[in-house]
Amino acid sequence: MTMTNKEYQKEHRDRMYAAGYKQMRIWVPRESEGKTAKLERKVFTRRLEALTAGYSAAKLSRFLSSVLKIVKERIKEDEQK
Repeated sequence: MTMTNKEYQKEHRDRMYAAGYKQMRIWVPRESEGKTAKLERKVFTRRLEALTAGYSAAKLSRFLSSVLKIVKERIKEDEQK
């Protein structure tokens, strides 16, 4: 018999907890288009922390270095336009 969605989610959650992860949720205002860039940076930071949870220091450093390179390239592209 196949698992229901609820059963599948519970098993997945149990596996993730057993692997040492925790679940995080991010709440953002519904009408965030008019908000400042500070809020957007805060949301980005929280999502990045959630996605990179469990990375070793070396892996996190390499990943963040590559992200910074991409950001710098995009800034240069925007300045040239």
